[in-house]
Amino acid sequence: MTNTKLYLFVILLTALSACSQDAAPPANWTSYSLDANAAGINERINNISNLTIVSKDASDLRAEYRAGFIQGKIQGRTILSTRDNFWNINYLLDPDHGFPRQPAPNRAELDAAGQILTQNYGYLIRYLRDNAGTDVAHKLSRLLFRMLGLYHGATLAKPASIDTSGAWLPDAAYFRSEEMILGYETAALTFMDIYFINTVSDLMDVISFSAGGGSAAGRRDRCSAFLLRTDHDIIIAHNTWDGFLSQTMALTLYINGDFQTVNSISPGTISSNTDFGYNNKGILFSETTHRVSYTEPKVNALWLFWRASLAEQFSTSLDDFFNYLSLDNSGTYLSGYIVADSKTGETGLAEMSYRCFIFYRSSGGPYTVSAKSVGGASCTTDYDPEIVTADYLMGINYPASTQVKNDLQSKDNRPARRRQFRQLLPGVTDAESARAVITYTDPANPLSIFGRWDLGYGETPYPKIIPDGSIDAKVATASMARSAMNLTGELDPASPVTGFWMLYGTPHVNGQPFIWSSSSWSWQKLRDFPDVVDGRFTLLNLHLR
Repeated sequence: MTNTKLYLFVILLTALSACSQDAAPPANWTSYSLDANAAGINERINNISNLTIVSKDASDLRAEYRAGFIQGKIQGRTILSTRDNFWNINYLLDPDHGFPRQPAPNRAELDAAGQILTQNYGYLIRYLRDNAGTDVAHKLSRLLFRMLGLYHGATLAKPASIDTSGAWLPDAAYFRSEEMILGYETAALTFMDIYFINTVSDLMDVISFSAGGGSAAGRRDRCSAFLLRTDHDIIIAHNTWDGFLSQTMALTLYINGDFQTVNSISPGTISSNTDFGYNNKGILFSETTHRVSYTEPKVNALWLFWRASLAEQFSTSLDDFFNYLSLDNSGTYLSGYIVADSKTGETGLAEMSYRCFIFYRSSGGPYTVSAKSVGGASCTTDYDPEIVTADYLMGINYPASTQVKNDLQSKDNRPARRRQFRQLLPGVTDAESARAVITYTDPANPLSIFGRWDLGYGETPYPKIIPDGSIDAKVATASMARSAMNLTGELDPASPVTGFWMLYGTPHVNGQPFIWSSSSWSWQKLRDFPDVVDGRFTLLNLHLR
């Protein structure tokens, strides 16, 4: 982008933001730029925060840092809201209230979680130093520098003077002691708060499956997803089941030629964490978390947050994606990843327990299955042929792999989704019919493909009433991903180039979405979050050329 174009772009967005209520633009726009090579814009449309950032520099690490800084500036105080909302979600979604034991975590609970996060962060730094000079370490460092930039953007007036040569890493000694503690409802954001927001699913698994920790019932194991082949395309669809405080959003990044557009779980995250989207190498992905009754989590490991972030941003093939996921096995955030390569037409599924990775792949026919073990363990490749078929893959939080299912002592706690997918998927022919399936709700059984836990009824062996359910839905196609391969990374708010379809809102049951003020949780404080959790499908603009 030239300096003239950047100037006109900033003037445009400034004018939009300054409009009076009587002459309000059709969407809420905010922007921030460092210079002609690094800028971002955020569009608010139908409850969806749609953020696009471009950063280019001779140094990959500096480009990532500056991209993160822009994100921190644009998202600002909403990151504090995310931190506090995540703590409340972990209380509300665990009927046993194991951790935290009250809506507001106490200092002892914050410190206990902080110690785990600090230990894991130290492991990450050691891993990067031990593997210095490798491609994986460089790409992990890129992600880390983006996280540091995000923190600085949210807390500093301007970027810090840091070494981006690759010889330096922001280890614990770099931060002041107060930056390495967790907060709740404090005015100050810490670096450890950012680490918490990004790694919360790994963290809560460590806590849930440790002696004296929280309940495994509170895990985030509820999303629905599918992949389907049509005569001319491959379609992926996903909806996020999470606490109704989730500030789910869209995030598009173009950093030194690496592009990804993803559904991100909230402000303050450097990657998806809901794990849906595609990159400019033609790779599409979605994820559903396994229902786990047993695992062996590790603190000293590359948590899945890091491995998935690598896979989503940098994979050029299914092999890349599988290899990044299986760099380590932390026993945390155990998931099934549905993947497609829009260049070759290959489709795949990666599933994992704390001891085995199972990989499925197909070029249009039956799936071939292979296994990779941890520590030389034997892993069988038997699988459920109803979940993995030549025409489609289901994501229902229940492993297709017999090995993974048995390792994790997994239970199918919403069996209706399997039947509904089996009935509805043969009718999917395009993105429109995919949107109808990924938002299907049976009014007599709200624990459907697109569903809600708060109503107190529905088919499940695990009855509970929590403010949780489908908070969004998304659809993308291989043809969309192929189009993104031609982007040059020019930031343009007027660009007609589109990303994926997204809805931000809950299912309607008896004509109503979830409404906080009418619920049993009307006492819950709302931070940067609507009372009525509702929206409609929108084809999001990328704001890129």
